[in-house]
Amino acid sequence: MGLRLTIDSGSDNVFAVVLNLTLTRRESTDLFLSGDSMVSWPEEGLHWLPQSGLERTAMFVSDLAARSEDLRLAYDTRARAERAAALLRIQMEQLGIGMEE
Repeated sequence: MGLRLTIDSGSDNVFAVVLNLTLTRRESTDLFLSGDSMVSWPEEGLHWLPQSGLERTAMFVSDLAARSEDLRLAYDTRARAERAAALLRIQMEQLGIGMEE
């Protein structure tokens, strides 16, 4: 398993939490068989990015892993982006998914 979680400062004072989750085929199967879990992120200060097609505040872990591109959540302040990243990291750790080294 590999979780990468970063914060990018973009244009227009928007700070993006960028999440990339990579699972092996076996890890993905194990996740499915054990009952897929959802992770969520704060909505306060979240900018809906038109190109993302994403207008929700939670997603199944298997959906995150199946995405062809990184999940990008844009927040209006660095503090909100850091809070969202911390919450995502905690939820992933509770599921046994650690940060990629």
